[in-house]
Amino acid sequence: MSKSYKGIRLKQHRVYSVEQLMSAYSVTANTVSNWVGEGLQPSDGKKPYLFRGAAAEDFHKRKRLAVKHKLRPGQFQCWGCQTSVFPAVETVVDYFADNGRHMYSAICPFCSTKLQKISGETDRDLIEDCRNPNTPTGCLHEEKASVRGGIGIKAERNSQILHVENDRLIHKWQTYAGGNSEKTIDKHLAAVRFFERTLQGKSFTKLTTDDFATVRDELKNRAAAQGTDALSASTIRHYISHLIAFFDWLLTQNGFRRLPGDFAGYLKLPKAIVAQAAQVKQKEFPSLSEAEELLNIMPSKSLVDLRARAIFALAFLGALRADTLVSLQIKHIDIERRLILQDARAVRTKAGKSLNIIWFQIPAAFEAAVVEWVGRLQWLGFTADDTLFPDTKHLKHRIGLKGRNAAPVPVMSTTHAVTDAFNIA
Repeated sequence: MSKSYKGIRLKQHRVYSVEQLMSAYSVTANTVSNWVGEGLQPSDGKKPYLFRGAAAEDFHKRKRLAVKHKLRPGQFQCWGCQTSVFPAVETVVDYFADNGRHMYSAICPFCSTKLQKISGETDRDLIEDCRNPNTPTGCLHEEKASVRGGIGIKAERNSQILHVENDRLIHKWQTYAGGNSEKTIDKHLAAVRFFERTLQGKSFTKLTTDDFATVRDELKNRAAAQGTDALSASTIRHYISHLIAFFDWLLTQNGFRRLPGDFAGYLKLPKAIVAQAAQVKQKEFPSLSEAEELLNIMPSKSLVDLRARAIFALAFLGALRADTLVSLQIKHIDIERRLILQDARAVRTKAGKSLNIIWFQIPAAFEAAVVEWVGRLQWLGFTADDTLFPDTKHLKHRIGLKGRNAAPVPVMSTTHAVTDAFNIA
């Protein structure tokens, strides 16, 4: 994987420990420490450090953009990390190229790649100053950021202030909430961060009943708002439910038992306000006859075409969510009994529900597309434990492997294939 870490996405509302960052980016603790020196800001000045996901994402984006910028004095271009870095001054070595030009070599502090650079006058002055024994180590980096004291971090990506006063507490809650699904945790965190933003990052240790009333009033305003600031009735109800659950937990923690125990009453909204909240715009969808026509005209020349047809057809046969579709295995389709075996132990289902879904009695073209696809996979050598909808790279490389003794072809981690299938239709 590229050292630019472009393909790694952290959750913007979550708080990560050093160990969690090491795991996410497959790096060492020393690399995370170097990132802090390069400008990655911890949530506060306490150790062990904690980091907001949005801050880490913004840091790596800025590092990637730095590749396109002119190098600053003392800065080297690392082609291993695909970014610009300030090496430790003790690794900088002077030498002369064959053409007599004065050069510098150094070692990348992140990936240990050898760096080279033609020395300029400003480089020479800065490096000589840094080599002075009385100069602190690492002085090449003139813009090291100081650790914030829990006030806030500015994410330059969208110019928003990330309130970090409560990050250490929220990280503790994340551990407590680990028994829930990742999506459930994300939704709860979205509500907590809304609460936090409304109060401009106020510490949860200092909350009063007036603060809960302020959040309630903001929800009322969002119910009546128009455009991007509006919240639907469903979102408002879920926010209130998630906030009540979070602060019920908080009241059990040491140091928070003096918070107002009747906070839930201050979050209550009038039924009329919720009923008038902005409603989600209904999406257009095809009728059954229109869907059949779309299926019939979808291309069918390649394996990718056939996969798209099967995805589109199975979505109608079982009314399945996109994430459930792409996580099915071949063994979850019982053609003889016309069943979809939704096993929550292996399939990504809503609320972890397992059930057998009988195919809807709809035009035969939908059944035919699924049956043809399963038959094609079996002919190609795919087995029951393989994914029902293989990624394109597996379709290209798994052809003709009948009787293979290999690890099952994994399900896709994203729903892009479902999106593509419906776009094609």
